[in-house]
Order: sequence, then structure tokens, then C-alpha cells
Amino acid sequence: MPIQKSEAIVLRKQDIRETSLILTFYTKDFGKIKGILRGVRGVRGQYGGGSFEILSHDEIVFYDRKKSDIFTTSQCDLIEFFNPIRRSLEKLAYAAYMAELLDSVTALGDKNEQVFDLLLNSIKLLSGDASSRRVARIFEIKLLSLLGIMPTLGSCANCGKLVDTCAKFSVTQGGLICVNCLASDVNAHAIMQGTVKFIEHIRALPFEKVARIKVANAVGKELESTLRKFLDYHIERRLKSLEFLKEIEGS
Repeated sequence: MPIQKSEAIVLRKQDIRETSLILTFYTKDFGKIKGILRGVRGVRGQYGGGSFEILSHDEIVFYDRKKSDIFTTSQCDLIEFFNPIRRSLEKLAYAAYMAELLDSVTALGDKNEQVFDLLLNSIKLLSGDASSRRVARIFEIKLLSLLGIMPTLGSCANCGKLVDTCAKFSVTQGGLICVNCLASDVNAHAIMQGTVKFIEHIRALPFEKVARIKVANAVGKELESTLRKFLDYHIERRLKSLEFLKEIEGS
């Protein structure tokens, strides 16, 4: 691969040796990549003015390393640092969660410009006055939709028939199941119609419109619990950022 340039958002940072970093980026043009930056740490390092920090929106220049999936990153210029997020522990925790979630469900080199835009728009929304919880739920629903792993809501996830208000949500079956299929998952739980409609509404609308949607407290709580169980089951990886969120919200 020749030298490439792209917008990117930092998902993860790892210190290596005395002066180098490995950054995991989600790029606009190439999907998720890893890049090594040499000589950027320590007294003599070439500081990036925040461009190396998690959630920074950068413009990067990179090229292949032989026999490695880690690119050499020769330039990393900061576009936006999102100061309002970094001044709020809650906002920072939710932004870190979105970055870790995206990192956990995407493979290296799987380009999806819509996913990049979703992450960038979600961070920008979080930088304003929007509820951190609401932004996280919007991000989760939109991400699941873009990656093709949305829960099945319009029909039974087990038999494919249309569902009614008696349907329950099954994590293992991947969505709503009808009354005739409840035996397929004894742990399926009841879900309010308002929660189902909210998910479908968020999935269908463009981001600039969903950003203004409010959510009832009861729906918000059920939505968070349902999506958390669904993501935990299908990701099969415990996200460290969730533990931090529990700590700050319990304090």
C-alpha cells in the first residue's frame, strides 16, 4: 500500500518501548487500523498536542510495514479534541464506552464510512447538552443497525411470524419471540411497546433528527437494560469502560 491519508478517531492507545505508541484508529476511508508512532513520547518526543489521546479526531498519514498489520504512522494532526467531553467525567466515561464498543465489534480493515460518521457525530452530540445516556443508546442502536446485528423486532426471531403485544424479548434468539415460541427461551422477558417503538424509530431516522428525540424515563431504563444484555451476549467480551461507568454512576 502506498502512503495514505485519512480522517481518523483514536479508539485505543498503547505505550510501547520508551518513546513509541501504538494507536488504534477508526478511519473514514479504511475502517479500523492500527498505527505505530515512533519517537512521540518522552522529553525529546514530538508531542501531538492531544492528537494521540483517545477520542481525538485527527488527520493521519500512514503506510505499510512488511509482514505486519500495524501501519507506520508518519503524521497525526489534530482536528478536534472535544474539550467539553474531557471536562466532564461522565461524558468522558460514555465516550470511552462508545470507542471501546466500536473497537470490540469491528475487524481491522473493514471500511464503513457510515460507522465513522456515527462515531464522530455521537462524540459531537455528547460534547453539547444532550444526555450522555441518550447519546449512548442512539449510538448502540445505530451501530447495531449499520453492522447488520440489530435485534429482530418486526417478526418473531425464532419462527418469522408477525409478533403482537404479547411477544417477549429473547437475547439468545436475537429479538422478539411470539407466544408460540416462548419455550425456545425460558429467560425471554417482557418488553414495553414504547421501548420497541423507540428502537425502531432511532434505527430508521437520520442522525440529525434522532439527536432531538426525548425518551421517557421508564423506556430509557428498559432500553438500557435490554441493549446491555443483548450486547453482552453477542459480543462475548466484558467492556472495561462499563465497570468505570458503574463506579461513577454509583457514587
